[in-house]
Amino acid sequence: EDARKRKERAEEEWREYEEIRRAEREKEEEEIRQLRERREERTRKKREEEQRKREERERKRAEFAEKSKLTTRRNFVINKKAGSVEQVEEVKHEEVQKSKEQLEAERKAILEQRIQPLQIDGLKGEQLRAKAKELNDIILRLEGDKYDLEQRFSRQSYDAKSVVLKELNDLLQMQELAERARQMNKGDKRGTKVQNTPDPLAAKISGLPPKISMYSEYERVKDHRSFSERQGVFSGPLFVERYERIEPKVHVVMTEDGFQVGDAPQHPPPPPEPGVPAEPTEPVAVTAE
Repeated sequence: EDARKRKERAEEEWREYEEIRRAEREKEEEEIRQLRERREERTRKKREEEQRKREERERKRAEFAEKSKLTTRRNFVINKKAGSVEQVEEVKHEEVQKSKEQLEAERKAILEQRIQPLQIDGLKGEQLRAKAKELNDIILRLEGDKYDLEQRFSRQSYDAKSVVLKELNDLLQMQELAERARQMNKGDKRGTKVQNTPDPLAAKISGLPPKISMYSEYERVKDHRSFSERQGVFSGPLFVERYERIEPKVHVVMTEDGFQVGDAPQHPPPPPEPGVPAEPTEPVAVTAE
């Protein structure tokens, strides 16, 4: 009895599994069918688009051929002999009149070809719907052509702007390189010059002489001295001179009655600093550490 129940349960599970697999297969087949239909639809639309473009090219070629037939005669005159000014003016006026007539004929031919007369007399409901669908397709095609032309124009404008900007950047870089080379050539003269730009250190401390530039800022090697020569500047004794303070002779005090001038108070001399003589009369040598 237990074996029979297990067998029935196994058969039931197997049937359920087959049902699930069948549903999955049907779903996969449906997805494959939809994908195939979408691919065929894309292929059909692409083929129709190519056919439409081909017909458009043929139509434009026919228009161009018709224009060339209308303008078979030349619209200029070659004067083999020099004539008077009045004759030349008369010939020019005649040619201008001819060119205007040709332009008018071309315009009429193009308008007659593009503007088709709408004939809907005697059409039934289904025929009117088909005619409306045809007109809608024409409008869609014309809008597509207009969009393509606008995109092409914007693309060409962007390319032209990019070329102009690139040429301008190249010109600016060439000018910058030329200016740098000119500055480097000036720096090769090994001359000293006074700095024209304001010195921040001189702005803080008054009385400093102007800064002398020993080399150009565009030189690769900014100091032509060796390391020992530069190190020797900071070695050896440094001489420092001390000056006595000038004591004031008068003392001005602000009171209620105004300024009062009197004798200046006598201050005791400051104590000497450690390591420095009290009354230096000669320059003091200080050795740099």
